[in-house]
Amino acid sequence: MRAQILNQLQQLLLLVLACTQHHVSEAYTYEPPGRDPVSINKIRSSEVAVPLTTDNFDELTKGKLVFIKFYSPHCPHCKSIAGAWNELASYYENLPDSDNILIGSIDCTDSPQGKGLCARFKIVGLPTLIHGDASFGGIYLEEYGGDKAFHDLKSFAAEALVPTCNPGNLDACSPDMRKDTEAFMAMTYESLDNLIKGKEKQQEDLQSSFKETFEKLQKNYDEYLLEKEMQIIRAKANVKLIKEVIDAKK
Repeated sequence: MRAQILNQLQQLLLLVLACTQHHVSEAYTYEPPGRDPVSINKIRSSEVAVPLTTDNFDELTKGKLVFIKFYSPHCPHCKSIAGAWNELASYYENLPDSDNILIGSIDCTDSPQGKGLCARFKIVGLPTLIHGDASFGGIYLEEYGGDKAFHDLKSFAAEALVPTCNPGNLDACSPDMRKDTEAFMAMTYESLDNLIKGKEKQQEDLQSSFKETFEKLQKNYDEYLLEKEMQIIRAKANVKLIKEVIDAKK
């Protein structure tokens, strides 16, 4: 009798566990649309651009000109530009002689690989687009603030994704710029800091000199303007007087 009761209790417990697992599964399945793992993975896999993470960013962007999108799979604004971004990535994927250009995407909700990059580049709002020379870990990258339709992105990229002179790309420098850059790179941190302070002081002096010159010119202008107005007043008075004389002689 006791064994029968224990057997019935075990069956009842198994039934309760089965029901609990069923309800947990149902609750998981009905997460808000776009936020469940299946939808998120689908959005991530639909990205044509190169997926970048903390593990591959430096390796894949080294020596490249980049245009990168920071996004979230369940961000409405991110979804609105997904098509245009995929078009841009496809365009450069099939464009001849574009091996030095990378169109990338970073999912800021992908922890820790994506979140780490978003923190590294101090990303606040999504989507955020950055572009430029990825040398030295991306210190030259700047934020894009233009329209996000495909033709706007394509036009901008054609103008912006070109080699620029910087310490990581001396081949793009003019002879004079290269000479200056190499000279600066050979200097110590202290010497560079003093040089910056000297250049900043030079800017302040130029601004101060311009202000003084402008104030003098403004004063001269005001004096000339006053003299002009006085001469006009005298000329009008003389005309009036002459007309009165003419009338008096009639």
